Amino acid sequence: MNNSTVCVVGGGIVGLSTAYFLAKEKIQVLLIERDSFGSHASGFAYGSLSPLGEAGIYKDISSEIELALFGMDLHKQFSHKLPEMTGIDIQHRFRPALDIAFSDQEVIECKSQVEWRKQYKGYKSEWLDLAQVKKIVPEISSEIIGAAYTEGVADLDPYRLILALVQACEKMGVVIQHGEVTGINTKGDTVTSLNTKTKEIPCSDLVLAMGPWMKNISSWINIEIPIKPLKGQIIKLNVPNTSIDCSVGWNGNYACTKLDDLLWLGTTEEDVGFDSNITSDGRDHLISNLLKMFPNLDNAELVHQTACLRPLAKDGIAIIDKLEQYSNVTLASGAGRKGILLGPAMGKLTSELVTDQKTSININEFSIGRFQK
Repeated sequence: MNNSTVCVVGGGIVGLSTAYFLAKEKIQVLLIERDSFGSHASGFAYGSLSPLGEAGIYKDISSEIELALFGMDLHKQFSHKLPEMTGIDIQHRFRPALDIAFSDQEVIECKSQVEWRKQYKGYKSEWLDLAQVKKIVPEISSEIIGAAYTEGVADLDPYRLILALVQACEKMGVVIQHGEVTGINTKGDTVTSLNTKTKEIPCSDLVLAMGPWMKNISSWINIEIPIKPLKGQIIKLNVPNTSIDCSVGWNGNYACTKLDDLLWLGTTEEDVGFDSNITSDGRDHLISNLLKMFPNLDNAELVHQTACLRPLAKDGIAIIDKLEQYSNVTLASGAGRKGILLGPAMGKLTSELVTDQKTSININEFSIGRFQK
């Protein structure tokens, strides 16, 4: 390993995407991951690709809409390229989404979503009444008034995506090491090497994409990184003779039958630090929301429950920035619930920052400096 190596710390969707796009530029990359790939948020996510809003909450995507649309474009490329390179089916598929409304206020919000979604090329959105929704999803609650229906959105299997990215990176020459980075060594305004528990590793550039653990590096670079873990739990259910063939969203929750024939249901939002244990409270919360949306699925059998820690920036907006204080350090994290959707875009933009290219989209709003103003 030599000083011309870019070190990427973090093997989630952002770190892997960064390594992938750097390797495409023939850059020598060392990717360092503390644990097994896909063992945290990226591997246990739902995998929704909804750049026009998740589960019907526009405010959750409005500040990052350009980043989300860019991420969606890159996912379309991944859906063809990664299976070709690795033979791994990442189960990317286009399927519609329904954001359902139980109240008059939710009707107003859904209809406003339809109006603004119409302006985006490649997406179709319309308001459907209860009878129209029932034709698409017969199992839906008869208490809903209607729903915002959207085509052009998709999903995939996040764990398969992570495995495919790992293999693609390796095929392009990325060196992958497992280890825990404990600090950095500097000369002037330049990071010259990393310290792990076992050795020192030289690097020419450093990318920090450590998810919710980004806060731990604040002492290394003398800059507060305002990112915390946001715990999310998902359950997977076997529902005999039932297939929900679109993503049904309500009140920040979603449900859809994925290609494994299980009904995936999520997600909780829990501010509990680094506790990643599954809980009965989380399970019961999700089942309660499921029965609100689908009151007759009492024959559902719980197959699997997972929990993960998503990196949430203080203001809910991703951080993608090359530091002013250090000439060769780039930060990329903080996507919250939107990590799988935004991850490839964050990786591509980070690779452009490392190689001093003009970024594909304007990234001023993702600067770490916004927290110091």
